Amino acid sequence: MIETPIGQFTGTTWEAACQLAFKSKHGADGYQQIPASPGDYGIEGFTKHTGYAFQCYCPERLYEQDELYEKQRDKINTDLKKLKDYAKELQGLLGGTRILNWCFVTPEINRHKLVSYSRTKEAEVRDWKLPHIHENFSILLHDHEFYLKEFNSLRTSAGMPPYVGSPIQRLPEVNSSGETFDINLERKCRLRLFGMSEQRIQGLITMTRKSFLDHDTYFQSLYDRSPQTYVNIARVVNSFESQVNEWIYTSEETPEALTELVKSKLIECLVTDRNVNIDSSTAREVATRTVARWLAICELDFIE
Repeated sequence: MIETPIGQFTGTTWEAACQLAFKSKHGADGYQQIPASPGDYGIEGFTKHTGYAFQCYCPERLYEQDELYEKQRDKINTDLKKLKDYAKELQGLLGGTRILNWCFVTPEINRHKLVSYSRTKEAEVRDWKLPHIHENFSILLHDHEFYLKEFNSLRTSAGMPPYVGSPIQRLPEVNSSGETFDINLERKCRLRLFGMSEQRIQGLITMTRKSFLDHDTYFQSLYDRSPQTYVNIARVVNSFESQVNEWIYTSEETPEALTELVKSKLIECLVTDRNVNIDSSTAREVATRTVARWLAICELDFIE
């Protein structure tokens, strides 16, 4: 997850927000979303009448600017190659539409080298002379400001204040391996069940690890079913996370009691938020996986 001038995003939440913005901005142009399943063909949507194609990218974490450029450059290269590799599949999806403008949509663009690189790739793609690529094919780089009106319209229609923008916060890089997550989960499960039998502790470790590993798959499935619900849930979870950080230091509860408090309060926030509109069962599924993730990455920790 990264911080941007218009909020916090992961790759999935960025795509979800962008899809809603594309539909609002380009609906009259025949915008068509392309589901990621069963394959990713280098575009996540296109306009039937004007030949715009869209590909979203959100960094996995905060990168230094040179590294961000490299990640964005590599993403552009990878996805443009798919226009050639999946030419047959794309022709079936596009029908008679030819891609005139391929839009790379990312929260921020801070290196002019990316613009120069795009001009080079434009010429390369044109030289392929593919039937679904327009002879005047171009690459457009769009940051969050291209869709600020749509983002704010979606927020205000959901009863939320518009984005006012804020400087992008630079956070320490997190370089944790899967082994680190396992160590975190075991330590915290042992603290939660301090003095209990080894069998009960191992059972809790297994269940918590399973919820953690299922986190991304669960939320991707939720997004596939309802992008708007996903975005609303993500907003509540991201806002609630700051309270969790504070409770680590202010709460006098035991590790187990604090974990259950966090889970129950998150469920309450999800169920009572009028924009989320989910039942208590779904809220519990969300909270269980979210709290497991927080335990693994140390957003939720215990002061020993």
